[in-house]
Amino acid sequence: MGVKEGFGKLFVKKEGIEGNEEDYLDLGIEEYEEELKDEGVNMYIKTAELTGLYDIPELKKEIYAGNILILDISLAKQDKVLVEKAIKDLKMAAFDVGGDIAGISDEQVIATPMGIKIERKKLSGK
Repeated sequence: MGVKEGFGKLFVKKEGIEGNEEDYLDLGIEEYEEELKDEGVNMYIKTAELTGLYDIPELKKEIYAGNILILDISLAKQDKVLVEKAIKDLKMAAFDVGGDIAGISDEQVIATPMGIKIERKKLSGK
């Protein structure tokens, strides 16, 4: 077999590729990924939406569990009392664990657990 034939077996034109599911082998990596999922993980960055007062206990639980919480308050923004109560409760939870809380934008808040402080000064490329 010459070089040309060897390369012909390695490289196939895209339009010439045909196959069906029987030609492929399922590696079953989902099981492997599940095993490694929580190995060595100390904290998660979790996103959530504030829609009502019933969300606050679950949000506080995430902060107490040591996770970083990025909270979307856009859905609850019309109810200023709800937003103020939620921010006050989350602020108390963050301070209880030695963490921090700050607004990212008008519609997002971030709360962190112990050992993570939020820099309020924006970085610039200058």
